[in-house]
Parts: sequence; C-alpha cells; structure tokens
Amino acid sequence: MKKRITAVWLLAAALLCGGCGAGFDAAAYVRGILNNLYLGDCSEYLQTADISEEEAAQEREQGIEAETDYFLEYYGIGEISDGVRGQIGDMYRTIYSRSKYEVLEAVPDGDAYLVEVRISPIDVVVNSREDVNAAVGAFVLKTDPADYADDRSLNDALALMVADVLLENLPQSGWQEPRSVIVKAEKGEDGYYRLSGNAVSLLDQEIIAY
Repeated sequence: MKKRITAVWLLAAALLCGGCGAGFDAAAYVRGILNNLYLGDCSEYLQTADISEEEAAQEREQGIEAETDYFLEYYGIGEISDGVRGQIGDMYRTIYSRSKYEVLEAVPDGDAYLVEVRISPIDVVVNSREDVNAAVGAFVLKTDPADYADDRSLNDALALMVADVLLENLPQSGWQEPRSVIVKAEKGEDGYYRLSGNAVSLLDQEIIAY
C-alpha cells in the first residue's frame, strides 16, 4: 500500500532553496534533505540549502506529524491525545533511525541535475501485520468501551498497542529490496536550485513499506 501524499510539509521541503552556481552539489543537497528528515542530522542540509537549523528541525517535526497522521489513517484509528501523538512520533523517530538509502552522483541535465536515490524500504510495518491483527483481535475481545472515558481514550489505547507491536518487532526487522527513485534539482530564475514537483513525496513513500 502506497502512502497518499498530501502533506504540505512535503511541498515545502521541495521549495527550499539549494545552492546556486557552479559549486552546487545536487547529490549532497538531496542527501542532506534525507539525512535531516529521517536521521535527524541536518549538517549537510545546512551546508547545501538556504535554511537555518531551526527551519530544518521544524521541517523534520512536520514530517513526523504527517507520518503520525498516516499511521492513524492506515490503522483506522480516530482522534488521539497530544500525549499519545508524541509517543507515536517518538516511535517513528526510532523507525526512521533504520532508514537505508544511497544517493548516487548527480547527472547534469541542461541547467538541472538528475539524482538517483536507491532506497531500501524498512519492512517492520508489512512484516508486523499478523502480529498487529492478532493484538487488535485480542484487544477487541477483552475491551469494554465503558471502561474508557471517551472515544479518544479508547483510540489512545489502541494506538499505543499497535506501536508496542511495531517497536517490539523492530529489532528483528530488515529492509525490502532497494528501489530506485530519480529526482530533479532545477535552477530557478533566482539562480537557486530546488527539487522539482513531487520529488520529496516520491522519496518519502519508499522509506517505510506499508
């Protein structure tokens, strides 16, 4: 199942300016974006893009929020509390730490650059389906909705149960076969390079296999 990418943060990431002129390193720029979003390392991003450390951190947090929203949609869970959202976000930071990708050398394409990224999707979600289904089934059988103050409290319990299964399985998880994604860094009228169109979306949907 592919993510339905609609989050504004993905578009914002593509609009951030990279370097300009002959010294622009498109591969480093793309790698910097990925390292910032998934590994929490913004060092190369700061060197290759017109962005502050605070902006990089904000972009990373927006990505976590978008992934959390997708988690709720994917598992059919309704509204959850801010505290549990934070815990789901922490889970994704842990999963992201296992991100596996290789950014190849950029290839000039007129005034633009093509950059191939080989991503090995993390397989913990797809390989946890049976365990999650079993846990949800047991949860439904033993749960009396009357024991919860409201629907959000029930949703909190369900979300944390799914997260516990994923985190428990994470150490034994691996990666699917690498998938190649080619993105383009285009030069704008201001002389700065930016990733084109839905480039960040294409990269993001391959990081974790759903």
